[in-house]
Amino acid sequence: MALKPAGGKYEGVWVNELKNGDKSYYINYRDESGSPVKVQVGKKTTTSDFTVKDAYSKLIEVKYKLQHGEEPIFKTGRTVKITLDHIWNEFFIYAQANKKSWAMDKQNYNKHIKPIFGNKDVKSIKALELERFKQTLFLKNLKAQTIKHQLTLIRTMLNYAIKHEIVKNFKSPFENGKVKMPLIDNARQEYLTKEEAKQLLDILKNTHTLTYHLTVILLFTAARFSEITGAASQKNKTRADAPLRWSDVNFNSEEIFLKKTKHGNERYVAMNKILLNTMKELYANKVSENVIVNSNGGIVLRMPKYFMEAIEIVLPGNSKKESKNKITAHSLRHTHASWLAEAGLDILQIKEQLGHKNLEMTMRYSHLIPNIRHAATRELII
Repeated sequence: MALKPAGGKYEGVWVNELKNGDKSYYINYRDESGSPVKVQVGKKTTTSDFTVKDAYSKLIEVKYKLQHGEEPIFKTGRTVKITLDHIWNEFFIYAQANKKSWAMDKQNYNKHIKPIFGNKDVKSIKALELERFKQTLFLKNLKAQTIKHQLTLIRTMLNYAIKHEIVKNFKSPFENGKVKMPLIDNARQEYLTKEEAKQLLDILKNTHTLTYHLTVILLFTAARFSEITGAASQKNKTRADAPLRWSDVNFNSEEIFLKKTKHGNERYVAMNKILLNTMKELYANKVSENVIVNSNGGIVLRMPKYFMEAIEIVLPGNSKKESKNKITAHSLRHTHASWLAEAGLDILQIKEQLGHKNLEMTMRYSHLIPNIRHAATRELII
């Protein structure tokens, strides 16, 4: 016979009477996402006296467990163990198709994560274990950024598993900030002196015209690379800013307008003589409405290699320095801000020039501003 409801006080229970006289009992309920579920919970045979009442009791038990965030148990009396390795196998398929860093994810997982958590039941991983994992990596003298990568990968994998219901009735141990990420100090400390910047520009002017012009623009506007070129930022490779266009350049007022982006506010920047000359030369040879383009008229995706080669001439050994102490294209923005601070510009004006959305980011330059407080105090008169 076909599957039919048991009826009466056993609402939610269904019965399938088989030709051999056995009866299979099913329960019908909605899971944690509201989707209807129908599952067999027992069978009446010559050796098993499972009844409709037993099936209904199972339905009540399932509903109670769902209300309390627990996973229903069927047939075997235990849930299937889902290990982190199982989730990794599913996640890796997704990563290969959607993440540029999938190869690095694979290396990090196999080297650092798998030996500790690979065979572990995901639901048994607690925040305290992840904190201890973090401390273990610190004891191995790994950098804070590397440790953060491991924790971020685990968190991303667990979120992926929850979102796609690979594991159900499970809350990530990272939820509500239970696991603290290592603090990363990536604030650049080094910047170019005016003598070093002049030497750099002299080298580039005789080496590669595009790199020279791009360096001048970055140095004297303090703009982000993506704000000028329209290339995807390094922090978010899937999102690009609008490039600087000739409609943003006003030769009459000698100002450049930098549009609002996800990371920065809009602002006007005055052009000094060097920058003005560069803009005029670029305009005289323009091939599109974008100010900076490559030889094919397209977007410049990254700083040309000539820049770092010239930096190595000006500052031998720069390429071997720690990241935050190394001069890169982004250091041109840092250099501009540092020069303004040394010139006595107040912190709010520097914030406006850089397009920072909050003052905290600008405060790193405050120590460079000459302290005229005492002199001003002595000059107070009534």
